[in-house]
Amino acid sequence: MPKRKEELQDYLARWGAKAVPFSDAMGSAIFPTPDSEEALVLLDETVALRATMVLYGDNGVGKSLLIRSWLPTLEPKRYRSVVITHATLTGIGLMASLLLKLGCPVSHLRSRNLATLEEAITQMGRQIPVLVLDEAQLYSHDALEEVRLLLGLSLPAQPLFALILVGDNYLLDTLRLQSRRALYSRIACSFQLLPLEPASVEKYLAQQLADVGITRSCFDEPALQMLIAAADGIPRILNLVARAAWLDASRAQADMINPDHLRSAIRRVPGARDKLEAR
Repeated sequence: MPKRKEELQDYLARWGAKAVPFSDAMGSAIFPTPDSEEALVLLDETVALRATMVLYGDNGVGKSLLIRSWLPTLEPKRYRSVVITHATLTGIGLMASLLLKLGCPVSHLRSRNLATLEEAITQMGRQIPVLVLDEAQLYSHDALEEVRLLLGLSLPAQPLFALILVGDNYLLDTLRLQSRRALYSRIACSFQLLPLEPASVEKYLAQQLADVGITRSCFDEPALQMLIAAADGIPRILNLVARAAWLDASRAQADMINPDHLRSAIRRVPGARDKLEAR
């Protein structure tokens, strides 16, 4: 990394960039693929039906980004989203977090909390609560059982809220366990978000560069192929390696990223190095 802020500003000026490319701060837009478009359709259908959906995939494939980008598209008069990311919560803790995010008081009595939640949802009228649990594979049995019980609170004709479970590729296997089969049986839809196809990676990188004002290609062909192989289609790894390579090229005052820059970057990014060594 550059030793001084001034060096970084020099790098940006040399490349004509308004910000560091391939940065997490710039990754706020979904890169459109057939996979992401299908996932968005299924998410819309799930919340409209107050159903339960599982969205899963490799770490870094873009599940959380997809959810963050999708939630603001929901009609606020029809939906109220609640996102919980603390996968270490107990059942009691999850209930408390849900109530707080709905602006409700929390009691030490579960019965009172249940009554408060039911009243809060009733007051929403036709507005549908959408509960999103990120890193769902890490939730305890007690927490997931609490969610399952809440789905049937007071035995309504339909669930009180839509539920989106987001997690890694092991999430479905976790839910198949006998202790979690009751929740598993409620899943109306599951979708695996896959890594980018090699043919899409160059377009993805071009979008990341365009986000910071760079409109030309910055990788020579051998470097591009090396990056595609190292990241294996995972956007997070693509960004980490590409950013490290960009910094190496900038330090060398180069105007293109070449294989030497890529090799140096891969050595510094464990996820990319591990993928190459595993082949």
